[in-house]
Amino acid sequence: MATQNKTPVMIEIRDSHRVQGESYSSEILCDGMLEQLDDGWQLNYVEQSEGLQGSRSALRVHDQIVSLTREGEFPLDLTLEQGVRHKCYYNTPAGMMQLGVFARQVQSDLSRTGGQIKLNYTLDFSADMVSSNQLEINITTPRSETC
Repeated sequence: MATQNKTPVMIEIRDSHRVQGESYSSEILCDGMLEQLDDGWQLNYVEQSEGLQGSRSALRVHDQIVSLTREGEFPLDLTLEQGVRHKCYYNTPAGMMQLGVFARQVQSDLSRTGGQIKLNYTLDFSADMVSSNQLEINITTPRSETC
């Protein structure tokens, strides 16, 4: 049952990445919870991506700044702010890495009934670009089924 500030939602995550001239993309559907905060929104869900299954993720949106926190085998704390380079720490099977994250585009349009988040960003390691990434997250409330 949803509380006043939390709404069960369906989440569609589409991502595309360009790494060393090669492109790949994926699309994932999962259930989650959208929570209205005093200063923005938080989207909570359990990862379905290969290699991350079962990890808990929280995507927080505040004034067009998006923060992603993931708990699990490969934790992540990532901040995306348009036009600003942030550092993040990413745990991989090879160990912890520090990456630079530069957001070219951060757009969000969220309400109690869902909405959309669009991100376009690059990742760099030791100032060398590692990948160019696009992420689109569509959030909808499940339809009520009536008899």
